[in-house]
Amino acid sequence: MAPMAKRSTKSGPIKFTGTERLVVLHGKEQFLQTEYLRQLTEAIGKAQSGDVDTLRFDGSNTELADVLDELRSMGLMQQYKIVIVQDADDFVTKYREPLERYADAPEDMATLVLRPGTWNANWRLSKAVAKVGVVAKCDQVDEATAARWAGKRIEARYGRKLAPRAAAALVVRLGTNLTQLDSELAKLAVSVDENETVDVEQIEAMTGRSSERMAWDMQEALLSGEAHTAISKLHELLDLSGQPKELIMYFVTDLVRKLHRAAGMVRQRVNEFQILKELKVWPAHRQPPFMQAVRALDERGTAKLLARITEMDSRAKSGFGDHRRSLEEFCILFTQQVR
Repeated sequence: MAPMAKRSTKSGPIKFTGTERLVVLHGKEQFLQTEYLRQLTEAIGKAQSGDVDTLRFDGSNTELADVLDELRSMGLMQQYKIVIVQDADDFVTKYREPLERYADAPEDMATLVLRPGTWNANWRLSKAVAKVGVVAKCDQVDEATAARWAGKRIEARYGRKLAPRAAAALVVRLGTNLTQLDSELAKLAVSVDENETVDVEQIEAMTGRSSERMAWDMQEALLSGEAHTAISKLHELLDLSGQPKELIMYFVTDLVRKLHRAAGMVRQRVNEFQILKELKVWPAHRQPPFMQAVRALDERGTAKLLARITEMDSRAKSGFGDHRRSLEEFCILFTQQVR
């Protein structure tokens, strides 16, 4: 269940047909981008009546020729391809005119997906894409929309109900970031029976201080920069403490989200004290490893990690992956990059 996204052709929820040959997903809401990519993949799979091969490029260091070669090359099985260019701002800036020409005559057995942070609807490229696909702006939503989305999401994805007052309380506590809200909904869903409704009291209990210590234990292990420390803590929480995998995924995602926000504030020259205060990184001994990670990763690095953990979570919840294995892989990836 995804809230409304803006597209270049008309307003309203995105409805993919599987015939899109070029798709642009842009905006600050990573959850929406990942969700629409999943829906696009499903629609193409149905339209093609078979498997779809997905390939990814890093737009910050990818040449257009490599992307075009992948779009145009066919394997022995003539399998349909989705070619995704992540972090595509520099890529689009550098190759906008060649991309316009490609949009005029895209490949029949491939879909190119561009995922830039920003997009100009007045570009000729934007209009060219709309003729053969979709330009979707994945914006952050307001509190009322986020609360309505949470109620629909927990019922559609997890088979539980969320009281309207509880949905509002959840948004007040966590904000409108859909990735964070979805992780919390997964945690809430495993705490109640299928026919129960999550109420305000459960929101207060599950999102309150009781889980703060456990959350920091996992986050502190990741910030150590040691893969074996992070994986050991992961196994301790899962196997010895019996914590739900969805809850640990929430803790990990929350750390990456805060690091990304902090990196953006550093770029804007916000002083360190203000960053730590706004993100509530307390007590003092937690602050040095947090800021060290911010400096090691920077805004681009944290954005990539946020997109990666969001996608891992979405795939696991959709039955295409496993939370435990995804978390182990992410522990290795994260600790390698914060050393």
